[in-house]
Amino acid sequence: MRTAPERRWGWEKPFSVVLFDEIEKAHPRILDKFLQILDDGVLTSGRGDRVYFSEAFIVFTSNLGIYTPGPTGERIANVTPEETFDAVKRKVRAEIEKHFKQVLNRPEILNRIGENVIVFDFIRGDVATEIFDQMLDNLLNDVKSLGYDVTLSEQARATLRGLCLADLSNGGRGIRNQVEAHLINPLSRGLFDSGAAAGSRFRVLEVQTAASSTLRLESET
Repeated sequence: MRTAPERRWGWEKPFSVVLFDEIEKAHPRILDKFLQILDDGVLTSGRGDRVYFSEAFIVFTSNLGIYTPGPTGERIANVTPEETFDAVKRKVRAEIEKHFKQVLNRPEILNRIGENVIVFDFIRGDVATEIFDQMLDNLLNDVKSLGYDVTLSEQARATLRGLCLADLSNGGRGIRNQVEAHLINPLSRGLFDSGAAAGSRFRVLEVQTAASSTLRLESET
């Protein structure tokens, strides 16, 4: 009789993706559980309940290798966007190996993972531009779904691109934060101050930056 939730999950949802985010922050003893999963594809609890992982993808994410500890414990960048992707991969993999073998003293866990380590590159200029353009287009579509047709002049779009892509150290989330600061918030203020009604059309002519960004809007209705 299957009564335990973990039993039902193991049999009823065999084809799953199981994500463990920032696994390096977990207690080292948690890693013991993965030995059984990676060896046998099964996890057995102290009550005898079994969860089957044989048909599941297990994904660990980690920031290992991005920073290394300095002489006084401060974080020092181990890799930078100025390096080639091959150099980034080599240095990150070396730090991961060092962490498992010297810090955790658990090389057997790394052996179970084997070559299934994927190192992601920094978001570089060409990719950042694609991310920015997609975010901007999605935002304008969302605004349009609310009843406001907003377009941007080439000058405004170029200014926004420069502001949002000036610092890529925080990745895609950083780009999103800059889009919010330089477009979403001032656009909301501008539409509110104009008393715009649903169905209104506006064009952003200019992005003006000071203590906070403001937009010069022109009504097209």
